[in-house]
Amino acid sequence: MKCPPEWGVTESQMALEQLKHLEEEGFSPTTVGADKNYHNGPFVAGCRGEGIKPHVAPITGRKVAGLDGRTTRSKGYQISQTIRKRAEQIFGWAKTVGGMRRSRYCGAERTDAACKWVVSALNLLRLAKLSVSPPPAVARA
Repeated sequence: MKCPPEWGVTESQMALEQLKHLEEEGFSPTTVGADKNYHNGPFVAGCRGEGIKPHVAPITGRKVAGLDGRTTRSKGYQISQTIRKRAEQIFGWAKTVGGMRRSRYCGAERTDAACKWVVSALNLLRLAKLSVSPPPAVARA
């Protein structure tokens, strides 16, 4: 049995291919946020070559050309990392509390349905935690 060609591709190489695919589909990303796994030379150079600013979480002590203090001190980089952290928290909750670290179902359809149930439960919890002040008329009564 021959392995598919994408099995020999690293995660950061596949991300670059996906960015190129987005451009072919008519999207023009200007930045891309990524975690520490993408703090490597080929990914940063590939993004820069496509005209995309890589907002990659840096690994302490690792120097990568094209990702220096000018990038990490920018306002856009800080916003990108804050938003990325919020998204990662959702995945972390789904894995730990929602039981989605490993699927208990066979098949993509059932696993997809289970993921939707878990995310729906998270949204209900988030809605319940919203603090809404009572209308002014009720507050005076």
